[in-house]
Amino acid sequence: MPIPDLTLQQLRAVRTLAASGSFTKAAAVEHISQSVLSRRIKEVERLLRVRLFDRTTRQLDITAAGQAFLLMTGAVLDDMDMRLSRFMSYVAAQSGTIAVAALPSVAAAVLPDMMRGFMLDHPEVEFEIIDGAADEVVERLESGTAELGLTARGDLPDGFCFEPLLQEQLYGVAHHSHPWSARSSISWPDFTGETVVATRPGTSIRAITDAAFSKYSISVSHHFHACSAATIRGLLRAGVGVAALPALELRGFGLDDLVAVPVDAPGATRVIGVMYHCSRNLSPVAARFLDFMHATEIDPPRGVSRVHEGHTGEPDTSSNAGAQLAE
Repeated sequence: MPIPDLTLQQLRAVRTLAASGSFTKAAAVEHISQSVLSRRIKEVERLLRVRLFDRTTRQLDITAAGQAFLLMTGAVLDDMDMRLSRFMSYVAAQSGTIAVAALPSVAAAVLPDMMRGFMLDHPEVEFEIIDGAADEVVERLESGTAELGLTARGDLPDGFCFEPLLQEQLYGVAHHSHPWSARSSISWPDFTGETVVATRPGTSIRAITDAAFSKYSISVSHHFHACSAATIRGLLRAGVGVAALPALELRGFGLDDLVAVPVDAPGATRVIGVMYHCSRNLSPVAARFLDFMHATEIDPPRGVSRVHEGHTGEPDTSSNAGAQLAE
């Protein structure tokens, strides 16, 4: 026997009528006329080839077949109602999962406060945080495993948009015995002849320093390449070289045996923003979080300034900025 093609409206009509025991009450609950409700019930009975209700002028009783029908279809309706409720919450940007790929320093120093503020009004939202270097953030966005990327401004792949949020000051970092410890600021030429502890190619920091060294024809030695801030910190503490690092990377460094001096020169900043695929519609909750990141007030760490649309913030480059980064 073929399975009847019943609609959700018809299933709900049967359940509502059984619960209310009256066509008048059931029609009011369903917001339809009694005649429309009656036609729906009759159509269900016709398709099922069984009577679900016994009707008299004074009484309406559900049949044994009707009871069995409700028992077997009730779970379907309950499940559908639950799923529709979740979907409407998703559409209203009140639930869902936001997959964010972010630079490690941003994921650790900036993103937590933004997520906490957002979840005050969106407690059912879940976040998936994927931290990695700039090229890894792009890979996540291109593969679709992340919707939003918190990364540094750079060359945008085709089809991607970038909206700035923060600007960081770059610092020259070295062991406290280095001559830079007596300086209030340095410039790019001060790196000439130094052994630079560099991040690997493909990172946002490496792109900035390579561009600056090339522009000013600065010769440096790249004997050490590191992927993590912890490794760079260890190498600097061993006195094997110097590094150029943005403010957020120095958060939690602990500068007791290191010196961090602002690089006072063009290009000595890193702009952090949100990258996403322009041609793909963001999920409602991701779009809401993007708006929230632009609108929310934050207290930037030392050496970091807020960047609003159409405005480039000026980071703190005071001589004691580096010493207070770890506070």
